[in-house]
Amino acid sequence: MTGSYGIWPQQKRSPIRHNDDMTLESSTLSPAALPTGATLGCLDTPAGMRVFEFPCNERVRILLRVECMTRRINYFAQQSDQFAHEACLHALFELYELLSSRGDIKNELLQELDRQRAQLNRFMGQPGVSVERLNAILQEAAQAHTALADVPVRLGPHIPEFDFLQSLKGRVGIPAGSCPFDLPSYFVWLHRPAEERYRALTRWINTLAPLMKATDLCLKLLREGAEPQNYVATNGTFELNPEGRLARLIRVTLPADPEYVCEVSANKYVVAVRFRTLDTELHLKAIEGPLPFELALCDF
Repeated sequence: MTGSYGIWPQQKRSPIRHNDDMTLESSTLSPAALPTGATLGCLDTPAGMRVFEFPCNERVRILLRVECMTRRINYFAQQSDQFAHEACLHALFELYELLSSRGDIKNELLQELDRQRAQLNRFMGQPGVSVERLNAILQEAAQAHTALADVPVRLGPHIPEFDFLQSLKGRVGIPAGSCPFDLPSYFVWLHRPAEERYRALTRWINTLAPLMKATDLCLKLLREGAEPQNYVATNGTFELNPEGRLARLIRVTLPADPEYVCEVSANKYVVAVRFRTLDTELHLKAIEGPLPFELALCDF
């Protein structure tokens, strides 16, 4: 998506445009939720490119953590072998632990949905904005908000197999604590047909589906609300004056080959980007010469 309506600064763009496909991917488990071999990077990363993302506040940091765990859960659930399904359960417990240890996560996400809905309402009546598309996204955000309000953030009796999962969860944090002699019922479950395990995983994951979908929606709107700009780093370093803009998320895009490691620090006065490489012993090394890249300050 390119172009601007002239109602935002040049580095910002609207996620609501005519002729744009705004179909939002669902985070609920399905055979096509994530392609086999999906990378750990951003789902919208162009082919041959690598995107580094850096949250600028705690709310966005939480959203990225939830998204990271959601991708891991979905990917492992869709594999057929028992070790992948074991990894899926471990990731699911990790997500539950994140949610239960931070009781404000659901409220933070509800507040973020409210904030973004208010931002979207500002586009109503603006030139070039598709009213039909805008209303569709506003409706989806409202539905996500309503569904999220009822999501239990703790593993509990709302899951029929709670006792089974709770006994397993208590052993996950122990090194090699889920061996067959520790949990014989788990050992038997892992040897059930893959389709049966998949149905059980789907049922357990879908209790958190509204939270996953709301997170996906918030991050999608945040990412698409900024137009990336082209810059060149000199000897691996670059600094930008954001001119008072307080970005919520910073995205750095560059070719995946050759391989670079990107680090970002930012405040209201400067955005500092540093690129380095990894040597054969995985030590970070400085680079020399110019390095072109794209930078987006996402503050939708």
